[in-house]
Amino acid sequence: MLRWIKSYLHNRRARVAVDGLKGKKVLLRHRVPQGGMLSPTLFLVFINDLIETLPNGIHAALYADDLVMWCTEEHATTATCRMQLAIDNLVAWAEDWNVSINREKSSTTLFILSPKQKAGTIKQDGTSLKTEEEVTYLGVTYDKKQTWRPHIQKAEGKTRRKISIMRKLAGTTWGANENILKRVYEGAVRPHLEYGSPAWSTAAKSQLQGLDKVQNQALRVITGAMSSIHTHQDHVGDCWAAAAQRQKRRQDHGAG
Repeated sequence: MLRWIKSYLHNRRARVAVDGLKGKKVLLRHRVPQGGMLSPTLFLVFINDLIETLPNGIHAALYADDLVMWCTEEHATTATCRMQLAIDNLVAWAEDWNVSINREKSSTTLFILSPKQKAGTIKQDGTSLKTEEEVTYLGVTYDKKQTWRPHIQKAEGKTRRKISIMRKLAGTTWGANENILKRVYEGAVRPHLEYGSPAWSTAAKSQLQGLDKVQNQALRVITGAMSSIHTHQDHVGDCWAAAAQRQKRRQDHGAG
């Protein structure tokens, strides 16, 4: 198996071809072939021991090459020192394996309710990492006070744009029927409303009301109801009932 993998990676060369003109072949000394069937698996094997190098008290989540690290401490200064040690270990691992860390995409965020404690400076190779009030990881936006307002506002914006498309598909004398509009809602609108809900289901009711409003707009488009009519189960039938059930499961999961 090792010899087979070695033959797959060893002595690979690449060149650029433009309008029939071919450049000189260059030996690829690092990385795996882009688009290769084995490349994702080999990369995961390669990067898998990264988390093991992190110090005690540091938690981490790794999705392909997207890494997030965090720790929980009573004082911000303690958290800063612990995270700095984690960054130092990460840099050392990257140097050992000839991996570059994108500093422009790296940032720190202090999640805290008290305004008295301030975020400390964390450096990578002597350069301070930028500090942000909110950060997005795998499509979910986390704000420093965990109100989830930025994430919900982004979800509302994406949903409203999809609803505009639904309105163009639905005409009074022509256009898509209710079944087609319901499929568009389920495939293009509802995912934006519910993505990452296990994380942000603890948001205040006042924050979640914005999502309820845009969902009602979508359901009115499906049923042809006027904006002055309050949507409820009698108007939207199974579509609303299913949404309500999912929302309850989301809230129960957040409470648990």
